[in-house]
Amino acid sequence: MATGTSLSSRRGLGGFAAMIGGALMAVSVWTPWLDTQTDDPTGWDIYTTLSDSGRNLFYEHNFFDPGFSPFFSGLTMLIAGGLLALIGLALLASVRGGAFSLPGAAVAVLDVLALLIFVAAAVNLFSLFTTGPGTGILDPAYGLYLLAGGGLVGFIGVLSASLRSPSP
Repeated sequence: MATGTSLSSRRGLGGFAAMIGGALMAVSVWTPWLDTQTDDPTGWDIYTTLSDSGRNLFYEHNFFDPGFSPFFSGLTMLIAGGLLALIGLALLASVRGGAFSLPGAAVAVLDVLALLIFVAAAVNLFSLFTTGPGTGILDPAYGLYLLAGGGLVGFIGVLSASLRSPSP
């Protein structure tokens, strides 16, 4: 009788991908998010700027434009990345023969949470492209791409973990 590891199942691989995505999101907080003509602020720099100015520490609804220009701070994305990694850990622990079992409704809730985390990670990049001052003045740096990519990897991992494996 052969024994499999957690990574030999779809749920295990999806959970591992979600953990990698969460780690990428967390690491991106300390990488440059914006490329300006004077400096390259990180996600954490943006959080401290919001904190020092007395504004909302988690979310700014008019970051680039006085209208609607949403932006989530580095603290928000650090929490979201940690939550995505915990979702991945829960999926890894819930494989057959694991520490516990996840009912279908719980897996659906994890899918929705992963989708919300991905949307929050992608909003910063989307907001900069749609409402930012323009190319050459303020451009996205690699940290925003890493943030959105980590959110996407995590979401795809959680989604793939929730799909049923085909019967042989």
